[in-house]
Amino acid sequence: MRELLPVVVLVLGMLFVVYHNASQQSSAPSYSSFEINGKSFAITYVATNQSSWENGLMNKTIGNSTTMLFVFPNRAIYPFWMMDTYSSLDMLWIDGNATTGEVVYIVRNASSCFDAANCTIYTPNALANYVIEVKSGFADKWNISIGDQLMIN
Repeated sequence: MRELLPVVVLVLGMLFVVYHNASQQSSAPSYSSFEINGKSFAITYVATNQSSWENGLMNKTIGNSTTMLFVFPNRAIYPFWMMDTYSSLDMLWIDGNATTGEVVYIVRNASSCFDAANCTIYTPNALANYVIEVKSGFADKWNISIGDQLMIN
């Protein structure tokens, strides 16, 4: 249990910073789709506040066309985990503005977990202000790589 304390403190600290910065942000743009490598995808869910960031795709049915866009107020390192997620996911960290961005980090086939003590924390090595979660296999199917450009609509 004692070895979990640094992880819990890190996650709580990150959530405080994100929440504090988000509370000072005004209204966010509306997002409905993103385009990458010449293909357009509808955005199923958008997370723009503390509650939606924490819940993510937890306890949701995830199909091949399910996508979730996480919108953060600042460029930073945003770690993710897969607590109570019913499917493995690919995660794309994006550095961009309100309409365009660049893939800066990818996790393929992130495993779900149902015990917080055994959850893998996926931490990017690049700053980003968006994360897109999609069903596992998406990045390979659409040949998505670090450096790819995308448009967010």
